[in-house]
Formats: sequence, structure tokens, C-alpha cells
Amino acid sequence: MRPLHPAFHAAFTLMLLVFHAAVPGAQEAAGAEISREYRGIALGMSRGEVEELLRGDSWFSYRGEAALSLRERPRAALIDAGGSLFIRRGLFQFEQGALSAIILELNADTVDWYSVYTELEAKYGDPADLDPQLARWDDGATRLTLERPLTVKYLDAAVFQAAVENREERFGWREDARRDFLDEF
Repeated sequence: MRPLHPAFHAAFTLMLLVFHAAVPGAQEAAGAEISREYRGIALGMSRGEVEELLRGDSWFSYRGEAALSLRERPRAALIDAGGSLFIRRGLFQFEQGALSAIILELNADTVDWYSVYTELEAKYGDPADLDPQLARWDDGATRLTLERPLTVKYLDAAVFQAAVENREERFGWREDARRDFLDEF
């Protein structure tokens, strides 16, 4: 196979640069910082701050129900808020008192996966990972996923990574809890 002429390489490179510059938002989206908040509720907030914002937000039907404790992870708590119109349900997970995950189960009757994907792609560029079940964007501080059937997750990347690393510790805690449970008989 004959090597291509250097002028062809230069013309092809120039064409790619022109195309990239002509696509609206392509340059900004490629390195865009991922938002750490949804409707003012930001990763890192305290439970009290999140509850106050949920009470005043018409997209959620939150009446101040008690947060659930995630027994398998003793330092974690969860607020479960009903949604309205576009959001079926919002889950707000806390680790050591700080919001570490925002999980939005969207209403498939009023919004579709492709529309959400298109909006996220326009805002943040191509996903870092894409398969039939999931699209994931990651900027090092925040991980944003769109999962099928229709769930959007904002995750604090440091907390997520620590949870992955502490997985063995959780399994150990579970085994201890199992032993304690069986000892009760």
C-alpha cells in the first residue's frame, strides 16, 4: 500500500478542524465540567439543606418523611421523594452527612431516554462509556449516568470510588451482622 501524500494529510486535518469548529458547542462540550446539582440540590449538601429545597420544589412531592437508614452501610442515609410530571421519584443518598448521590427515576410517559441522552450529549459531549443500558459522563469530580429504562444519576466521584474500595469492608460488616442475627436464636 502506497503512503498518502503529505498534502492529503494536511488537507484532511484542516477539514477535521473546520468541521469541529463548525459544530455548535462541540468544543465546549468536549471538556465541559459536569454539573454537581439538579434544581439547586447539589452534591455535598447536608440532609437539612436538601430537605428544605425539596419542600419548596414543585417537581417533588416531599413532606419531610423520615430519611431511611441504609443498614448495610451504617454511615449512609437516603431521602426518598415522590415526583410529579417528569420525575417519578427522586432518591437522595448521603454518606457521612453529605449528599453523595442524586438519583432521578424519570416518567417514561412524559419524557424519553433519547431526548434526555441528546440533551446530555449536547451539554457534556460524547459519553465516556456507552452501551445499550447506560451512558456515562465523568469529569473526575462527578459521574453522571443515564441508565435504562430511564434513570439519571449524579454521583460524587470521590465518594463513589471510596465505596468501590470499601466494598470488602461492607461485606465484612454484613457477615458480622449475619452472625449477630443467627446468635439471637
